[in-house]
Amino acid sequence: MPSFTFAHRVRAWHFVLGALFVYTLVCVWSAFRGGVFAFHDLGLLNDLFANAVHRGRPFWVTDADLNHLTIHFTPTLLLLTPLFLLSDSQFLFVVLGLVALYGAVALQVWCFERMFEERELLPAAWRPWACVAFAVYLGLNPFVKTVALSAHFEVFFQLGATAVLVLLLRGARMRWIVLIALLALGVRPDGGLFLAFQSAALLLLPAVARPPRSQLTRRALGVSALSLGYLALCVAVVLPALGTPSGTRFWSHYGDTWGQVALTAMGDPGRVVHDVSTSGLLVFQRSFLWIQLLAPAAALLSTLPGTFFFMADAPDKRLLWFYNSAFLLPGLGVCAAAGFGQLAVLWRSVLARGWVPARAAMAPALLLAGLALIQVTRFDRTVGSPPLRPMPSVDEDFRQAFARHVQACASRRAVATDFRSVVFVPNGYDRFLLHHHERAQVVLVPPHVEPHLLGAASREAFLDTLVRDSRFEEVADPGPVRVFVRTDARSCGS
Repeated sequence: MPSFTFAHRVRAWHFVLGALFVYTLVCVWSAFRGGVFAFHDLGLLNDLFANAVHRGRPFWVTDADLNHLTIHFTPTLLLLTPLFLLSDSQFLFVVLGLVALYGAVALQVWCFERMFEERELLPAAWRPWACVAFAVYLGLNPFVKTVALSAHFEVFFQLGATAVLVLLLRGARMRWIVLIALLALGVRPDGGLFLAFQSAALLLLPAVARPPRSQLTRRALGVSALSLGYLALCVAVVLPALGTPSGTRFWSHYGDTWGQVALTAMGDPGRVVHDVSTSGLLVFQRSFLWIQLLAPAAALLSTLPGTFFFMADAPDKRLLWFYNSAFLLPGLGVCAAAGFGQLAVLWRSVLARGWVPARAAMAPALLLAGLALIQVTRFDRTVGSPPLRPMPSVDEDFRQAFARHVQACASRRAVATDFRSVVFVPNGYDRFLLHHHERAQVVLVPPHVEPHLLGAASREAFLDTLVRDSRFEEVADPGPVRVFVRTDARSCGS
């Protein structure tokens, strides 16, 4: 079993991955200011932490008047709460997600590095550059960038699941693996299905990428059993106790209960094959440029739980848009590293037979560099999201109106605005969407209003309602953003 140790010296791939992180951070910040994010789900998720820090109500969603634990059982997220004392900006949640995302990628690159160094799969001079190429290849995967733009909490599952897989391969103590697995499962219970298959898939990796099966089997299958047990406990006990509505939601076309869904799928496999063949499966596999298929059995088993998404009737799940690929990226990233390792082993045997000259020993590294360059040529490509590049901001008028009419008055702590602009309201304020404007002290109506949850057919219709509401009066000369203040909040007391 390989020893679990980190090399302390700084490597070239650290700088490369750091540069990718900074570039992504800049692009996502511009996306934040450019109006890409909205109440679903960045504003909603920030409520979970804002209400915990400022109002002592963790997991509470103010506008919806509900406890988010009844939707998703996510106790692990409570550990993030103290970090929201660092800043009132809703962008903080996005930053934390990017740290988790690139932490997961870094763990996979580190696993790749240890495999190549310990097995001496390439000449020593080429190994650092192979790690750089793998960092670029993985960090610029279109689905990694899509997750970066999703601003969703599943990225913390991705980090935890990746850590579990890497620590299993590196021989870390089982108590740490179990603890991290429980934390990952505490992000999303249904992640247990994915982690169970991905953990078992480690046993099917090529020998170059794993310890002997005699040392790995009990540990990997133990994590699989833990993951499935946690999922079963949450579905059968925890979620019903919390009052989570029953139903199959995105899979209702297969049946009204999960038993019916399973029976329908087993009784009509052609339908499942059709759903999978028209899903995002091939696009997802192609994003790794097929190198993961050099570990075919592990790649197949790691992908198999994705069938659950591919059968859904929601396009974002079927096509792995937004955060959905975060469930599959841990296993496929490991399989990609193993694929390169297997390629190096096969090439070394070709060299040993004298079929090619010795100077061709670096061919696997050159192939990896070529695949990394392919990823560079599509550096801004995402799947179902805007391209990952800087974009113009649209928030300046809103921020000015907020500073003049809300921040300038210490007593005004409840704000209503539209579905998209709500993410610009700091976490220290109670936030409502316009359909619940009567619960706010100040109502901000931007020039361009997102119609979702507006409470009226159009911006003009909503303004007509608000003008006739005697509880509010409009601020004179407000600027591009129309501002209405509740009559009992006109004074700016401390």
